[in-house]
Formats: sequence, structure tokens, C-alpha cells
Amino acid sequence: MTALDILRRGAPMLLWGSILAAALPASGAAAEPHLFVVTGDLLRSDSAALDLDPPWTARVDLEPAGAQAIVRHFFGRHYVVSESADTIQVIDPATFDTILTFSAGAGSRPQDIALVDPGTAYVSRYERASLLKVDPRTGQTLGTIDLSSLADADGLPEMSMMALDRDRLFVQIQRLDRLRAGLPIRPSYLAVVDVTTDALVDADPEAAGVQGIALFGTVPMLKMHRDTAARRLFVLAPGMLLDDSGGIDEIDLDGLRSLGTFLPETESIGDLGAFVMTSPDRGYAVGHTDLLESSHLFEFTRADGRITSEIHLTFATVRGMAFDPVTGRLFFPDPDFTAPGIHVIDTSTNARLTRDPVSTGLPPRDPIVVRPHTPGEAVELRVSGFDPTTGDLSIAYRPACGSSDHNVVWGRLEDVAAYAYSGEACGIGAGGMFDRLNPGEGSFFFLVVGTDGVSTAGSYGRDSAGRERPEDTIDPACAFQQDLGFTCDIW
Repeated sequence: MTALDILRRGAPMLLWGSILAAALPASGAAAEPHLFVVTGDLLRSDSAALDLDPPWTARVDLEPAGAQAIVRHFFGRHYVVSESADTIQVIDPATFDTILTFSAGAGSRPQDIALVDPGTAYVSRYERASLLKVDPRTGQTLGTIDLSSLADADGLPEMSMMALDRDRLFVQIQRLDRLRAGLPIRPSYLAVVDVTTDALVDADPEAAGVQGIALFGTVPMLKMHRDTAARRLFVLAPGMLLDDSGGIDEIDLDGLRSLGTFLPETESIGDLGAFVMTSPDRGYAVGHTDLLESSHLFEFTRADGRITSEIHLTFATVRGMAFDPVTGRLFFPDPDFTAPGIHVIDTSTNARLTRDPVSTGLPPRDPIVVRPHTPGEAVELRVSGFDPTTGDLSIAYRPACGSSDHNVVWGRLEDVAAYAYSGEACGIGAGGMFDRLNPGEGSFFFLVVGTDGVSTAGSYGRDSAGRERPEDTIDPACAFQQDLGFTCDIW
């Protein structure tokens, strides 16, 4: 048997699958949709989970979690990043058991984690000049990416939170000069890393060297939010405490530049803090007043950058909240020691749905909404070859996030405006290439659609106006039901 025979028969893929199963034990059951939140006080840290529907039943003291922690969810696992313990803790959401804990480096103060695939993750570290690349199934270090070229005079870039968009990882660079009492050095940046090559992307080719995206505000921090249809990324850059010169920067994801501040801090109630976008034009943010510890939750609009209403006040510091796009509810963690818990708010009316906060045991810190993801959008489709003997076309595409397989649909070119589909090929694979596409004689348009490999299809992509393309419902050859309620490219 030759090497070519082995590749053709798929042995390497089978071997890879068996290694993956051995490295990270499979969950015994699928996780139910829930809100997961890390909790804690001065003495200990823990976690809790809430149902996403009334009466929002809570399970508290689930699993000890790292102190000063934030939580993320990727590929069916919770990842708790503990700044004070220098660790990343992997939790099975079906059982809430810790299945792995690994170090980001002693004294490194990890800030965030982003998974590209189940075997590749990046960890931002505040006390290092390099981004850490790891295998999150084992904790094994895969390499580092030097970001010192974006640092200030002290040599440390002060990395904070991250956001992944297609093949690019955006890393907040605060640039606090420790030689000058930690003052921010303008500009603060978003570093852009190509995760296919682990190389820095030059956001300003006209300037010497490799540049990051220069921000209008300084000291970028906390979670970023992405509008995939408009190709925008929103970044909180509020400057230092009691400094009202910053706000929320709007980033052009394709042009790799900041378009300015759409919610200036001068419009905020105090220092601008955590925010979420609930639609392309609406969101909620927290303002912190300087007279005493407090957090004001307010609604804002993106179009004119103004506050429309104040929703809630708590005498504690809130650094994160979670929005569920399926139900339209906002989960607001209130760590006030007199009655710590989660408030649930209907974002269509701004009505608080919980009379009292749902108790999380210890004060809540960082929440995330967890639902089974359906595939996102497959992009960069192109015809890569043609066999004149058989009439077969070869196509290449970037696989949809969350996809186990893909279908391809097509229609005659003259019918593209109406998306009048005329054929489908099912189960073309997950690898980004297919070489047996034969729609027949004529000119055609094509779309590749990610699926879960069982019954659910994802997005057909968006048209030039940003509208979701319609699915094939007229006698489709592939029996998949489209579900766009919680796709993996919702950020």
C-alpha cells in the first residue's frame, strides 16, 4: 500500500480522530442551554448556572473556579481564565466537572482565550510580550507570537481581550508605560494576527514596520462585540479612571482601521465600562460613578451615540453581562453583597423580568449564554478547476464555523437575483474543497452551506445589502432544516 493509497482511504483522518478522543474525554451527555457564570468573594471562587427561561432556576456552587476569572465557551467546553492563578480551567458544561487545568506561565496574568479549532487556542498574557499558542485539549504549548513591536518603552504591550474573525485574531494592546507610572502611550492598538501563519498582519502598509490598528481611545479592555453582517468590531477604549476622552471604537474588519468613537465617554454616566450590542444599532453599557462604587446600566443607540434610558443601578462594580439573541433577554450580574445574583431584562421593553435577582450563591462576576451552536457562513467560494473530460468542476471555500459537513446549492446564472436554486449536492465534506461538482451545461451560481452533518443547516450567507440569503425550500435534495437562532458567528 502506497502513501497515496493511505491518504485516499482516509486513514490519517481516522487516526487523528482517535487521538482527539483520547486527549480530551467526551462528555457523557450534551449540555442543555444555560447561563454559566463564575462567582466569588474575597475568600473563595465558584460557579453557577441558570436556566435561560422562566423561572430561571439556578444551580449554585457547581465547581470551584479560578479567582479574578472570566469565562468563555468554545466547541462545547467552558474555559475559565484566571488572572490571579495564571491558569486556564476547562469545564464540561454537561456535568460542570473540571476536565483539565493548565498554566499560561507563572506570573503571566492571562487575560483571555480564543479557540480557532478544538486543538488550537491563543491566550493573551498581560505580563508577557508574546501571545501564547496552546493545544486546549492537553495544555501543551504550541508556540508563541511576539507582539513586542507594538509595546511602549517598557517592552510590554499589555495585552487584554481578544476577538476572532475568520482567519484573523484581534488582540487589545493597552500600552501602559510602567516607566512613567503606568500612563497610556498613544496610540493604543488592536494587534491583528493571521492564525493560518501566526504572523502579524500590517494594518497600515504605508507606515514603516508592521502596524496594529490605531484606536481613537486608549486602554482597550473587556469583551469586544462583532457585527458580522456590517463587518464591524466594537471595542471599549475608555482611557484611565476619571478620564472621559475615550469611548467605544468602531473597527472596519476588512479595512483594518478604526472609524472613530460612536459612543463617547462624555455621553456615559461616569466612566464607561462593559457593554453588549443587542442589534446593529442598539446596545447596553455600564457607567461607573466616581463618588462611590456603583454601576449604572443604560441603553444606548449607535446611530447618534446617545443614552436613551437608564435601566438599573447597583452599588458594586459590574465588568460583564450576557445577551441571549434567541429570547432577547439581557442577563445582568449584580455583585452587590446585600443580594448578589442575576437580573433578567427584556430588551424589547427594558422591563426587568425578575423582581429580585436570581441568587448565584456567591456574587456573580462574568456570565456567558450557552446554546448549541449551528453552523455559520462558508466564505471565499471560488472555482479552482475544471475537468473537460467529465465536466466536473472543482471548488474551494473556507469552511463555515461549527460545521461538520457542507452542502452545495446552485442555480442558473440568469436566476441569481431571485436565488432560484435548481440543484444541490449533499455531504461534500468539511475540508474546504470539492472536485466532483457537475450541475450540467450552462452558466451557474453556487453557494456552499455548512451543516451539522445530521439535520441542521446554517447560513447561506448575506447579499450585498447585508440581508440573509434565502434557503432552498423548493424540493431540496438535501433534507436539512435551516436554523439561524444561535449560529457560531454570533459574537
